[in-house]
Amino acid sequence: MPIVFQWIEEHKAEVYAHIPDDLKDDVGVVTAAAFELVKHLGAYQKGIVKYEEYQRAVKDGTLDTTNLNPVWTSIAKGVREATDEIFDTHKNVLKDTIR
Repeated sequence: MPIVFQWIEEHKAEVYAHIPDDLKDDVGVVTAAAFELVKHLGAYQKGIVKYEEYQRAVKDGTLDTTNLNPVWTSIAKGVREATDEIFDTHKNVLKDTIR
């Protein structure tokens, strides 16, 4: 969220231009107005194209995930393994209700 708030601050006049006075303190409304502006920016449009390419690669099975988000992949793997391990210690009483 700090990135969002910074971008909004840097584009304050544009973001707040069409927000009614009584909603200018509503974070959801302000964020939505900012997002409407962002959707028209080149970087966002490029991201949409990349996302569509990603979806096609997933669908046709050609997506190479070996280098996707290595830090978060490692974290997720560790969390998954730790979750399995702790659930396994209680499976005698929880049976199959934990998976």
